[in-house]
Amino acid sequence: MEQKSKIIQEQFLQRVKSAVAPNVSFVDELADLLKLSNDSAYRRIRCETLFNIEEITMICKHFRVSFDPDVQHMSNKVTFDYLKLDDKKENFRLWLMFLSADVKKIGTSPNNQILYGADDVPVWHHFFDKELIAFKLFYWLKSILNSPEFADKNYDPSLIDEDMVNSAKEMLQNYNQINSVEIWTEDTLNSNLKQIEYFWESGFFDKKQDALRMCDLYIEELNLVQKKATSSSKLIGKGESKKENFKLYKSEVMIGNNSILANIGSTKIAYVSNNTFNMMSTTSADFVHENELWLNNLLKKSTLISGVGEKQRNQFFRVLREKVEIVKQKISLG
Repeated sequence: MEQKSKIIQEQFLQRVKSAVAPNVSFVDELADLLKLSNDSAYRRIRCETLFNIEEITMICKHFRVSFDPDVQHMSNKVTFDYLKLDDKKENFRLWLMFLSADVKKIGTSPNNQILYGADDVPVWHHFFDKELIAFKLFYWLKSILNSPEFADKNYDPSLIDEDMVNSAKEMLQNYNQINSVEIWTEDTLNSNLKQIEYFWESGFFDKKQDALRMCDLYIEELNLVQKKATSSSKLIGKGESKKENFKLYKSEVMIGNNSILANIGSTKIAYVSNNTFNMMSTTSADFVHENELWLNNLLKKSTLISGVGEKQRNQFFRVLREKVEIVKQKISLG
């Protein structure tokens, strides 16, 4: 029984370590959290001393990991970790901070990669421009989370705090450092355009020009992603390395939901979309493996349009830009 407990603790510690940034001393953080000496923390890390229930609870809460040794071996049971959101702006602010921290952790780990099946445009692509950031955050707070302070407000970027905008910008900067593979379809942009249409038709834009400006920013975003795809790099800014770290695929198969597989060193984490923009994550081996198989199968049926395939790439982005122009025309005539 004791040997089995040690194996369970080893597996648990592997998941915990994957949640710690590479530049952070795990033993120091564990000792501080549990109010132990470093020697006592080391004995727990080496599984010479088993955690008690109170320690496991503190670790799970602090590092946002689950403790589910039995569930992990049951193929029809999966435990997910997620950040609970409600209508409070402060919790949304925490969501931004946690997501940005997760992306940074992936980017600073060795052998990092994100494989993203994109039913919607990956959220960080929107964060290249302050105005578009403000619109996305305002939309989520007002229309998805029903935040009371936005209930009777029309779109107003000044209501979005500067630190939230900065967290979003930091998220994009961190994502740009990660080796990533994205799979898009011609429908990937649709939900974003529907958000603009919904705000316009509901009278949440005070001026027609505000709605048209959001459309123009989506055109800029598409141009930027296309430029990154052409270079096979997200590091295309002045003075950046332009190292190849971006592959973009076009899929004819409907994706259905956002599905992400992240490599953090030797650990693999699966993320699935939840409640429009939130994410749930798990390190459950069976689920991660199934998710990886599905994404790799989707890749096999998709066409690489970054680096090579200039004709297909230009055609694909032209279709997406035409979708934006249709919405612009609808708003202009409205």
